[in-house]
Amino acid sequence: MKIFYIILGVLLVLLGGLWAIGNFSGGDGNTDKQVEYFGEQLTTLGVADGFIPIEGFDAGLLMGDFPGLTKNDFINVETLEGHYELQSGELVFVRDQAEPISSAERTVSTEGYGILLENLSSRFEIEVKSNGDVDEIISKINISQTVSAKIGEEVSVYDAKITPIEIVEDSRCPIDAECIQAGKLVVRARVESNGETSAEYLLELYAASLKTEVAEISLVRAEPNPESEKELGDADYELYFRVVDRR
Repeated sequence: MKIFYIILGVLLVLLGGLWAIGNFSGGDGNTDKQVEYFGEQLTTLGVADGFIPIEGFDAGLLMGDFPGLTKNDFINVETLEGHYELQSGELVFVRDQAEPISSAERTVSTEGYGILLENLSSRFEIEVKSNGDVDEIISKINISQTVSAKIGEEVSVYDAKITPIEIVEDSRCPIDAECIQAGKLVVRARVESNGETSAEYLLELYAASLKTEVAEISLVRAEPNPESEKELGDADYELYFRVVDRR
């Protein structure tokens, strides 16, 4: 009988331990894996869009690359040296670590990605149990695409069609020269929105975006870079437009 009670006690301890592990890891043992997958996916997509931060993504970079993110999503999100708070409607970084102070202080940490995923899960009412659930959440914040076109070539995304017509101005500083001013590049483009409205607009590199009924369009890159001894013709340009879904 004594041996029976010993065995029973051991089994109860083991069952209690398994219950604690299950609750700590989110019930299915995959929470850490989903957080890791979430962070990796955001980083991969961000780099693919041309964001290459040396020290990782902070809240500003993430909101810039994933327009579906809001300031509220970053409440209490931890960083390498602090966390984010919403104060008077503004997202503010608060230091939790006195020293040392580094340039990576605002970079979202692994724990921070977990909190961000939890905030998004709550907002979208999507319970995260698999990588598929993470992908569904990412699809709701990743509402922008970068497309490229040459002069005269039409590209279509989010019910918007963009056709660059001509290079109006390219006064960018040549890559082999030193200039007092950076200069600018301006493109005339025809934009058709939602299959109905078609008009021509001037889009300037790195300048304010154009807002239509269905999308927000901005010129974010142009290749090649100018060189002092090389004259570029319209046919030489590859233009990159970032389009944000507004539907």
